[in-house]
Amino acid sequence: MAQPPENHIRTTEGHQVQAVQVLQTSREGSKTSVEVLETSLYTFREAQISLARYKGGIVPPSTLRRWIVQLGIESDDFGCYSKEDLTILARLVFWLKRGKTVQTFAQIIQKELTTNGN
Repeated sequence: MAQPPENHIRTTEGHQVQAVQVLQTSREGSKTSVEVLETSLYTFREAQISLARYKGGIVPPSTLRRWIVQLGIESDDFGCYSKEDLTILARLVFWLKRGKTVQTFAQIIQKELTTNGN
């Protein structure tokens, strides 16, 4: 089984979850303070929860999976999505709130990616 990236941990159940990177630690007497830096990778569940803020409710797993397929978004080797992927999905939520379709949004995103040379 592949090892998770440094900024992930594997639970005893075999699931990989996002962890935080320790940016700096300092020790004063018996107190230790840790400054953390958020990672830029999200599990499917974390993406689902994040999108709920924009949608006004949880995005059903089947709906999120369908959007991911329709937009051609792929997870990394550990099943995680990038911050850029999450931004595209959040934009989709706002697009759908305007009464537009996923297909039209996918065409716009494709055009943007082509224009930007990605």
